[in-house]
Amino acid sequence: MTKNANTVPGPVVLDRGPSGRWAGEQLLRALKEGRPITPQELRTLDTLRKDEWIHLDTALVEEGTIRLRGIADLMAAGLTIPVANAMGKTMFQWEKMADMNPAEVSLSGVARTEDDRVDFSLGQIPLPITHKDFNLNLRTLSASRTQGESLDTTQARVAGRLVAEQLESMLFVGGKTFVGSTIYGYLNHPNRNEIDFTDNYEWTHASKTGATIMADVMAMIVAMEADRMFGPYWLYVPSGYSTILEGDFKAASDRSIRQRLAEIDRIQKITVVDQLTANNVVMVQATRDVVALIEGEPLQTVQWDIEGGFILKMKAFQIAVPLIRADAQGRCGVVVLKQL
Repeated sequence: MTKNANTVPGPVVLDRGPSGRWAGEQLLRALKEGRPITPQELRTLDTLRKDEWIHLDTALVEEGTIRLRGIADLMAAGLTIPVANAMGKTMFQWEKMADMNPAEVSLSGVARTEDDRVDFSLGQIPLPITHKDFNLNLRTLSASRTQGESLDTTQARVAGRLVAEQLESMLFVGGKTFVGSTIYGYLNHPNRNEIDFTDNYEWTHASKTGATIMADVMAMIVAMEADRMFGPYWLYVPSGYSTILEGDFKAASDRSIRQRLAEIDRIQKITVVDQLTANNVVMVQATRDVVALIEGEPLQTVQWDIEGGFILKMKAFQIAVPLIRADAQGRCGVVVLKQL
């Protein structure tokens, strides 16, 4: 399956073999033989046929991408870090690099400078599985084959949506802490920059105008530049501000507030996000040193049998986690506009 959040999966290549009821043995065999532990072990043709897998996967991914805004932006921009054999890893580690001291300026060019070096330290983030279980009844599956009824994909769609919403929430609000390591989002990263609304009025306040909203956004850019973050920028607003952005920038204006903000240099896109909590506006520098999506496994399903094969258990899951970073001086390309 493709990892592009804006496309649906192509044909799934599956090998015939034991059904999902022997999943544990298959995974242990792969481990013993030194092969990567992959979900492919649970995707066989014994119970579900190839076209049925494609039908379920397509519904899963289509539903999962409907409201994926922040995650989709990272994937579309190529701000991703692939992780091989992600089923066999629970943590992702990277090296954090400290800066060197400033260069010397002299006329002769022979003045001694401080003998310096770059220091490295290790950072790590959990690599959890985001998942949701559902099931299919064997008789329902049989009826879809013998009576020409369409295989019901409602549960797959809901499961895909719930997984997607959880990932989107991790990116904006933050996630859980595992073994002392926390998954941070834009709103809770310890190095984020926070500034207040102009006059402490949110954008839905009756006194707010296009000009004061513009002032808020310009203040966010100033905070970015103070941390040596010079763009390009993505601006995220909560769903409650959607209609505000479509209002006139000023009385009898030929441009909306959104159009006027989009004219600001270095603002690359303005997006309404469901998972962003009310009265929080986020600006992000869209570069890999600020944010990336760690990708282990794309959104997909696996299957195993219970109740003597009468119930087909399904699990929709994805191994992915957002990584938001600051530099050695604690400078971070995330600015949050909020109320006091």
